Amino acid sequence: MARPGGRGRGRDGAGRGASGDTGQNRTTGSAPNKQPCFTFRNTGFCKNGSACRYSHDLASNPQGHGSTRRARWRSILREHPGQNDLPKIQKLWDGALSILNGDDRDTKQYISQDLDNEDQFQGRQYILIVMTLRPLPAQYEMFVDVCRAFLLVMTHPAFVDCLATDTYVGSLYNYLSGPNGNRAMSFFQKLCEVLIGMRTEESNSHLVKELDSTLIALTSVLLELLKREHRARRNPDLPTLVDSLDTAAQLVANIGSSYISTVVLQRVSNLRAVVARAEALIAGITDTLADLTLDSGPTSAYPQRRIMPENRHDNDKTDITEVIIFPTSDEIKSDVQEFLPSTQPEEWHYLSSIERHIDTHFRLFRQDSFGALKVTLANIMGSVAKVPEQLMNPKHNFGDTRAYVYTEATVGLLAFGSRGREQGLQAYVSFLQPLSVRNRTLNDQQRWWDDSRRLADGVLMSFIWIEHGRVHHTFFTITNQEVDDETEKQMGRDNTRKIISVKLMTETQSTIGTLIDLCYHKTRGLLLEFPNIIPATFVPVLENLQNMQRLGRLPFSQWIIPDCSTEAFLDIPAPLYARKPGFQFSLKSILLRDGDSPVYINATSSSGDEELIAEMEAKVGLDHGQCRAMIAALTREFAFIQGPPGTGKTHLGVKLMKILLDVKEKADLGPIVVVCYTNHALDQFLEHLVKTGLKKVIRIGGRSRSQLLEDHNLRVIAQSEPKTKSEGRQIYEAYKELEEYEEDIKSTLSELTSAPKRLTWNDFVDYLRDNHASIHSQFHRHEEDGFKQVGRHPFDIWIQELLRKASKMPAQPAASLQRLAAIKKKAAMDMHSLSVWEGYTLVQYFIGELRQSSKAEFFETFTDAIATQRHLKDVQEEVRRRVLQDADVIGLTTTGLAKNIATLQRVQCKVVICEEAGEVMEAHMLSAMLPTVEHCIQIGDHEQLRPTINEYDLSLESPKGRLYQLDRSQFERCSLGETGRPRIPTVQLDTQRRMRPEISKLIRETIYPKLIDHPSTVDREDVVGMRQNVFWLDHKHVEDQKQAEVNHTKSKSNAWEVEMTHALIRHLIRQGAYKSTEIAVLTPYTGQLQHLRAVMRADFEIVLSDIDEEKLAREGFEAEDKPKDNTVAATEQSNRKRPLEMKKMTDLFSNPDQKVGFLRTTNRINVLLSRARNGMYLIGNTDTYSNVPMWQKVIALLGAKGCVGTSLALCCPRHPDKIISVDQPDDFGKYSPEGGCRERCDKRLSECGHMCQARCHSDSMHDVWSCELPCERLHKPCNHPCQKATCGEECGRCMVKRNDVQLPCGHIQNNVDCHRTQHLDQIPCHMPTTKDSPGCGHTVQVKCSEDVTKAGFRCPASCGTVLACGHACPGSCGGCNRKDKDGNATVQHQKCTKKCGRRFGTCNHNCSQRCHDGSDCGLCEAPCEVRCDHSRCSLKCHEAYAPCIMKCTWSCEHQGDCTMPCAAPCNRLPCDKRCTLRIPCGHQCPSLCGETCPAGYCQECGMRSDEEVDMIEFKPYAEIDLNDTPIVVLGCGHFFTAETLDGLAGLLDVYEVDGRTGEISGLKDLSGQLSLKIPTCPHCRTPIRQHVTQRYNRLINRAVIDEMSKRFIVSGQTELQEFESQLQQVEQELEQSRAAAVQYDQTTHTTEGASRYGKEMTSRLRKRYGSSPYKLTNLITNFEERVKDRHEPAHKLHFATASFMQKQLESPSASNALLDTIPHAADHRRIAYGAKMMKIKATATICEDKFLILATVKSKCAEAIPSVKMYGLLPKDEAPMFLKFCTLFIGDCEKNSLPKLAIEATLYYARIARRFQTNGPMDDQGRKLAAKYRDTAKEFLEKAQGLCSRPFKGADALLEGVNEAIKMLRDKWYEEVTPEEIAAIKKAMVSGAGGIATHSGHWYDCVNGHTFAIGECGMPMQQARCPECGERIGGQNHQAVAGVRRAQHMED
Repeated sequence: MARPGGRGRGRDGAGRGASGDTGQNRTTGSAPNKQPCFTFRNTGFCKNGSACRYSHDLASNPQGHGSTRRARWRSILREHPGQNDLPKIQKLWDGALSILNGDDRDTKQYISQDLDNEDQFQGRQYILIVMTLRPLPAQYEMFVDVCRAFLLVMTHPAFVDCLATDTYVGSLYNYLSGPNGNRAMSFFQKLCEVLIGMRTEESNSHLVKELDSTLIALTSVLLELLKREHRARRNPDLPTLVDSLDTAAQLVANIGSSYISTVVLQRVSNLRAVVARAEALIAGITDTLADLTLDSGPTSAYPQRRIMPENRHDNDKTDITEVIIFPTSDEIKSDVQEFLPSTQPEEWHYLSSIERHIDTHFRLFRQDSFGALKVTLANIMGSVAKVPEQLMNPKHNFGDTRAYVYTEATVGLLAFGSRGREQGLQAYVSFLQPLSVRNRTLNDQQRWWDDSRRLADGVLMSFIWIEHGRVHHTFFTITNQEVDDETEKQMGRDNTRKIISVKLMTETQSTIGTLIDLCYHKTRGLLLEFPNIIPATFVPVLENLQNMQRLGRLPFSQWIIPDCSTEAFLDIPAPLYARKPGFQFSLKSILLRDGDSPVYINATSSSGDEELIAEMEAKVGLDHGQCRAMIAALTREFAFIQGPPGTGKTHLGVKLMKILLDVKEKADLGPIVVVCYTNHALDQFLEHLVKTGLKKVIRIGGRSRSQLLEDHNLRVIAQSEPKTKSEGRQIYEAYKELEEYEEDIKSTLSELTSAPKRLTWNDFVDYLRDNHASIHSQFHRHEEDGFKQVGRHPFDIWIQELLRKASKMPAQPAASLQRLAAIKKKAAMDMHSLSVWEGYTLVQYFIGELRQSSKAEFFETFTDAIATQRHLKDVQEEVRRRVLQDADVIGLTTTGLAKNIATLQRVQCKVVICEEAGEVMEAHMLSAMLPTVEHCIQIGDHEQLRPTINEYDLSLESPKGRLYQLDRSQFERCSLGETGRPRIPTVQLDTQRRMRPEISKLIRETIYPKLIDHPSTVDREDVVGMRQNVFWLDHKHVEDQKQAEVNHTKSKSNAWEVEMTHALIRHLIRQGAYKSTEIAVLTPYTGQLQHLRAVMRADFEIVLSDIDEEKLAREGFEAEDKPKDNTVAATEQSNRKRPLEMKKMTDLFSNPDQKVGFLRTTNRINVLLSRARNGMYLIGNTDTYSNVPMWQKVIALLGAKGCVGTSLALCCPRHPDKIISVDQPDDFGKYSPEGGCRERCDKRLSECGHMCQARCHSDSMHDVWSCELPCERLHKPCNHPCQKATCGEECGRCMVKRNDVQLPCGHIQNNVDCHRTQHLDQIPCHMPTTKDSPGCGHTVQVKCSEDVTKAGFRCPASCGTVLACGHACPGSCGGCNRKDKDGNATVQHQKCTKKCGRRFGTCNHNCSQRCHDGSDCGLCEAPCEVRCDHSRCSLKCHEAYAPCIMKCTWSCEHQGDCTMPCAAPCNRLPCDKRCTLRIPCGHQCPSLCGETCPAGYCQECGMRSDEEVDMIEFKPYAEIDLNDTPIVVLGCGHFFTAETLDGLAGLLDVYEVDGRTGEISGLKDLSGQLSLKIPTCPHCRTPIRQHVTQRYNRLINRAVIDEMSKRFIVSGQTELQEFESQLQQVEQELEQSRAAAVQYDQTTHTTEGASRYGKEMTSRLRKRYGSSPYKLTNLITNFEERVKDRHEPAHKLHFATASFMQKQLESPSASNALLDTIPHAADHRRIAYGAKMMKIKATATICEDKFLILATVKSKCAEAIPSVKMYGLLPKDEAPMFLKFCTLFIGDCEKNSLPKLAIEATLYYARIARRFQTNGPMDDQGRKLAAKYRDTAKEFLEKAQGLCSRPFKGADALLEGVNEAIKMLRDKWYEEVTPEEIAAIKKAMVSGAGGIATHSGHWYDCVNGHTFAIGECGMPMQQARCPECGERIGGQNHQAVAGVRRAQHMED
C-alpha cells in the first residue's frame, strides 16, 4: 500500500462528504423516497450537480422549511452578481427579507453572518452593486424595488437588534458606509433624487405606497448608519442629503400622506441634530461660543457668573461625551469650581435645546452621584499628602459621607476570569480587619462580616497610596467578599486580614499598568468602602445620556423642551401609530357588561367630550376624572395624568394596559414597558395585570417580594429559552478563546507581578538587539580570533557581579534624564567602563523598559479578551432580548431600567408607561425614552414625594438648589411649566376612595380643592378602642440628643414617642378587630425607625419596605431577626404606595429649637396625611410644626374638631361609658391593661367552667385566654389527679411513677410511668437472660424482651473463624453469616483488625499496619534507629541515609584511637583491660577500658548482683571477677561479661587472634562479603548499637553498611514500580484522549480557521503534556539524580574512608594499596540503570504520541501545522536526542552485563526510529537520518536476539518482541508524497495490467484522512493499523471498520 497525500475530506467534499458511499447499492433514479442531499441543503451547492445520487428538490422535502429557504438563498449569494442583473439582485434581497420575516430564529441569525462571509459568499459584492447602480429613467421602478428590499433587510429588527450577530451587522454597516461615509452618502443621495422624481410624477397609489416605504427605509438606514459609524456624521455631503430628505418629506405632505411625512420629518429633525452636533465638533464648541445666542425666551434678572468647562483639569470637558464617568485623581485634587449648569431656561449655558438639556442633567446627576465623594477623597488625599502616616489611620472624618476604612491594604494577586461573576481582570486585595474583629475565631469573623452588611457586591471602593512622594488614587468595585482556598493560600493565610476580589472601575492602559505595579511592589495603602454608592445603579444612566448626546437624539424633545411661546398649554397630537387612517382604540375588553355596544376612542377624540365621557362612565365603570384621563392618555403621544392619593391611578393604569394590548398587533406596538420608582408599586401593578388573565408579563429585577410574579421573572423565563445553533456555536468559540486568553494572561501576569528573578542574558537579548545594538554587540560569545567562549554567558557574569557590588552600595538618588542619556552614550562605547552606580542605573532603566513593553503587550491581549467577553455577553443577552421582545408587558424599576438599558434599546417597543412619575429623576426619565418609543404615559402626582437625591445643595429645598432643582421630576416641571414655555396639559383624577372624610379634608383644604370623596368613604365604622378617629397627641418631650453611634448623627429619634407608639399599637391589636398588617407606623427619620424596630420586635414582626431596608443599611443599622407578629413600620418617604386599612400612628418629633426638618415641605406632609383609610393618630409637638404654613392649617382644622390634645381618649367597647384618658406610655397598662377597661371580665371560660380571671378584654382575647386556676380533672382510669400547674394547660398523660409492676414475662420492673401500665405488653423488659440462637445454636445473653426468632436478629456470639492471615475473625456470628436477597446463606467475614506484626527484611522492626491478609507489607515507616555520638538519623527506616563521616570517637590509653570515619569499621583493636575510672558511687568502673562508664551497675555496692551475666559458666554478677572479665552494658540495659558477648556477637569474625595467647592481635580483611545482620542482646534481642557499645563497632558498622545498601535498593525498586504504574496510566490517558485532542470541524475550513485551529492545538497540547506526562518525566529525572553512584550510602562511606586514610599515610600509592582492603559495598547500579530505563520509556511514550498527534493534525488541516507550538521539543528534534541517549545506554548495559535492560532499550530505539521515518521530516537530510536510524535499529535488534539466549527472567517474552520488531522493520515504509507522485501513482494503478481500471480495487481514507488502497476486489477483508496515526483500517467480510470511507479524490 502506498501513502499518497495526507489530507482528509471534510463535509464540503464531493457528494455527501463524510456521509459518502460506504459500498452499499443506492437507487440512482428520481424515486419519491429519495433522500435529500445534505450538502446542497446546507450550502446551496453540490459539485456533483445533476449527477448527485441524492435529491436537490428541496421543495418536496418535508424537512425544515427555514433551512430550505436559507439553502436557496445561499445558492444565490454564492454566485457572483452581474453588474446589471437586477432580477438576481432583487431575488437575493427579497429572499433575505422573507427569511427575516419568518419564524426560524436560527436561519435569521445566519443572514448577517453569510452576508459578511467574504470567503464563501458574495454578500459585499451584492451590497456594492446596489449602491453603485446608476439606472436609466426606464429602470427607476426596478431600481427602487431593489433598493427598498435592500434597505428593509438592513433595518429589519431581526437584523439590527440581534445582539448575537451585532458584530457582523456592524461590519456590514462599516462596508456600506465606506471611507468617512462617502459610499453611503452618494447612494442615499441618488436614491433620494430618484424617489423625489418618481413621487412628483407618479399617481398610482400602489407604487406611491412603495415609494413612501422606501423613503422611510432610507431614513432608517441612515440613522442606523450614523449611530454606528461616527465618521459618517462628519461627511460634508450629509447636510445636502438631509435637505433632500426634507424636500421629499414636504412633497409627501403636500400630496396628502400626512403619516409618512410626519415620520420622515421627525427623522429629518433627528438627522439635523446629528449634523449640527458634528459641525459644532468640527468647528470646536469653544470657537462658536462668541456667536452663540440664547433661545428667544426670558433671561435671568440677575445672571450668574459664567463658568466654562475648559480643561481646567484632565476631566473638565466641554463635551460630556468625553467626560470620564468616575472622577480622576486630577479632578478630585482640583480646587476649581465645578461647572454645574442651571435647569432654569433663563440662566446661561453654552449649549441650547436638546444638547443643553442632556448636558445639564448629565452634569447634575454626576455631581449628585460623586459630589460629596470627591470632597471626602480630596480631604483624605490632602491629609495623607501632608502627613503620610494618615495612611495607617483607621479613623478619618468623612463628614456626611458614610464610609468604612481599612488600613494596610495591598493588591496581593491579579487574575483573569472568563466565567461567572468574576469575569475580567480581578484584583485580590487584602487588608487588616477592624480591630474589634481581628482576635475572633474564623466563624465569628465571618458572622460579623455577614451581619455588618459590609463589602456587598457592586459597592464602590477607593484605594489611596503614596508613590514617589505623591498621593495616588483609583476606584474599585467589589466583585466578591469571599475568595477560594487556593487564592487565600497563594496570598498567605492570616486571620487578622481579610481578602476580597475587586475590579477597576475604569480599565485603561494607564490604570491597568498602575494596578500591575501595585501588585508587583506590594504597595500598602488605604482602602475606603462607600456602601451607599453602587455604580451599577447610576453609571448606565450617565452612559446612556452620553450616547444620547452623541446622536443628538431625544424622543418627544418638542414636548420635553418646548420652544418659548405665549400659549399656556401645548397641543400634543395622538401617538404616531394612532394617526394612521381609520385607527381606533376599542374599549371592549373593559366593558362592565358583555352585551353593551363597544365604545371607541379616536385619535382626534378630546378629553373634554362630555358625551363620550358619559358613555364611558356608564359602560366602563370609571368615574368622570378617570374617563377624562383615559381619553387624554390614549390621544396624546406624551400624556400626563395626575392622581391625588386614593384616586385609583393603578386601577386606571391596568385599564389602559388592557386597551393598549388590544391594539398591540394592529399597531405593532411590541411589548409595553412599565416603569415604577419602587419595587412595591411595580409588583402591585403587575399583579393586577396577571390577575386579569394576562400571561405574557415579564418582571425584570430580583427585588420582587411577590410570589405571584416568581414565574414571570426574566431570569426564570430566560432559562427555558433555547439558544439557536449560531448562538451555541458562538458561545462555544468565545469560551474557547477566553480559555486561551486566560492562559496567556495568567502567564503574563505571573511574570509582571512576581518577585524579580535572577537576571540573565535571555531576558535582555531581544530588547538590546532591537534598541541598543551597540551594547548587544559587546556581549558576543565569539572572540576576534574566532574562538567561542564556553561556560556562563559574558552578560550573565557581568550583571551578577554588578548586582553583587550594587547590593553593598549606599542608596543613591535617581538619575536625571540628562544623566541617563550620558550613561547610555557611555555604555554604547564600552559597558565595562561604567561605574557600579552607572551600571545599576542602566540595568534598572532596561528593566523598566522591558516591563513597560510587557505591560503594553498584556494590555493588547487583555483588550482582545475583553472584546471577546463583550461579544459573549451580547450573545447570552440576545436570549433575554428575544424573551423580552416576545412579551406583552415588561415591568421594571427605574434602577432596573438603568441596569438593562443596553438590552432594552434593542427591544422594539412603542409604548412606555411610567407609574410614580413624580418620584422619578429626570435623568432616569430621559433614559426611559427608548429609541422606538412613540407613546409615553406618565402617571403620578407632583404634589406628593419628589425624587430622592443625595446632594442637598441641588435640591429645591435648598437656597442654592433652586438654580438646579435636581429633585424636580420631569412630571412636575412639565405639568407646572417653566417661565416663557407652555405647559403640558395634565388631567387630574378627582375622586378618592381611600380616606374617610375627616382625613381627606386635611389635604382637600390645603392642596387639592377639587378632590371629591367617593360615597364608599362615608359612614365608615369608628376605630375600635378609640374615642376619636383622627387625633393629634401633643407633647413636649424633646428628641434624643445623643446617638448610639457616630454614623447615625444625621438621623433623629425620640424615645418617648417610641414607647407611646408601642403602647398604642398593642392597645389596638388587643381589640381583636384588626389584623396586624392593617396598622402602620410612619416616621420621618431612619433613626426613629430603627428605634421603633428595636423596641417593638419582641411583640410584632416589623415589615419594612425595600427603600427603608436600604436606608437602614446605608446608615449602618444592623439587620434584626424576625419577631412575632406583623406590623408595618416605615419612613414617611417609603410608604408612598401603602394605603392602610385602619389607622396610622405618626411620630412627628419635638425639639426646643422648633425645627421641623424633613416634614417642612407640602409634598411630604401630603404623603404623611394621605396614607390612612379609617383612622390616623399623630404624635408630635404642635408648637414645633406650627411654623410651617401647611401644618398650621392642618392643626387648625384638627383643633376646630377637638382633635388636638395632650392625652388620648380610649374607649372600652364593652363599657363605652367608662372614661379612659392616657398621656403616658405606662397609662395603657394602668387604665386599659388588656385593651378594654379595668373592670374584671364577667364571662365564664368555656373549656373548664372557671370564671375568667383577666381584666375586661375583647372576645378574641377571651377565646384564647388560658385559665390560671389549679386543674381539677382526674386521669382515667387510674383517677390520679392532673399534674399540670394550671387549668389552662393540657392534662396530657399520667406521669405518676409506679413500682413493682409485673410484666407478662414474670419479671418485676420499677419506676414505670402510670400511663404505660395500661399496656403491659408494650413495656420492654430489660432483664438479661440466656437464649439459644436459632440456626447457629449459640447460647447468648440478651434482654428478656428481645425475640431471637425474629428476622432481624443477629447472633452476638463471636465468629471465631480463623482468617487467611491466621488471626481470628473479629466479627460476630450474626454479622458474618447473612442471607442474600434471594434467601441464600452467605458468609462475609470482617476484615482483620489486628496488627500485622511481620518483621521487615531490611531492619529489625515489625510491620505495624493493620493486618493485610498476606499482601506485601511495603516499606518500613518507623523512625530510623541509626545513631552515633555525633548525630542521629532523622529519616524513616526505609529511607537510605548518609553515613556519618566524622572521626570515630573510640579511644583508650592502651590501644589508642580509631582513625576511621564514624560509620566505617574501626581500625583499632578492642581493649580487654578494666576501666580505671570511678563511677558516681566512688568505686572503680566495672566495664572495659574505652567504653562509657555505666551508672547503676556497681558490683561493690551490690547492684543487680543476682543477674546472670556469664552465659558460659552461668554465673551471677556477684561471682564475677571484674578484673579478669569486665562487663559490657548494652543499650537495652542488659549486661554481660565481655567474654560472653564477644563470642555471641562474633567479634572474632573481624579480628585476628593470636593462637598462642588467645588475645586479639590484628584486623581481619573485610573486602569480602559484608555481615548479614546486626548482633543482638542475648536476652531481649534488641540490636546492639554503636553509640552505646563501641567495642563491637567494627562488627556492627559492617552490618549497618549492608543494611543501608539494602534500604537503598528496596526503596529504589519501590519507586521504580510506582513509576511503572504511573507510566501505564499516562499511556492510557494519551491513547484515550488522542482523538479529542485533534478534533477539527472541517466544515469551517478556511485560512483563518486553520490558524485558529493551530492556536487551539497549541493550547490543547500545553494542557495535554504539561499535566501528567512531563510531570512524570521530571519526577523520573529527579529520581535518576538521587540514585546515582555518589548518592549510594556505601559509595559515600567508601570514599570518606579513603580520604581519611590518605591523610594518615604519606605515600599515595600506599594509601591506594590499603584502600583495596577497605570493604566495598555491592554493586547497586542496577537501580540507577533502572531509572535511566524508566526515563527512556517515558520519553518514548511522549515522543511517539507527538508524532501521532502532528500526523493527524497534518491530515486534517495541514495549514495549521506552522502555528502549532509543541510543549517541549518537536518530535523531529526530540527523536534524535532520544536515539542518541538510547545508543549510549545500550552500550553501558552491555558492558555491565545487563542484558534485559539492553534489550528493552533496543525495542524502544526501534519503535522511535520507525516512527521518525514514517512521520519525521521529509527533506533529504531527514530521509538520510531516518535511514541511518533504521540501520542502527536493525544492528541493535540482531544483537538483542543473541542477548535473549542468556538465562534471565522474561527472556522469552523479550525475544518475541525483538522478532516482531525485526519483522516490522522489514515491512514497507510510509512517507508523504508530492502531488506529482500522487498523479503518477494513480495513473500507474489505474492503467496497465492488473490496474484498478481492470478490476475493482479502491482507495480509502482512515478516520483521520490518511489514504490507503485495497487491491483485488477492492473491498476490505482483513484489519490492520494505519501507519500514520495508528487507527484501525480495513475490515471484515467486505464491511469497513468504523470511520473508514472511500477516497473519491484519488479515484476522480
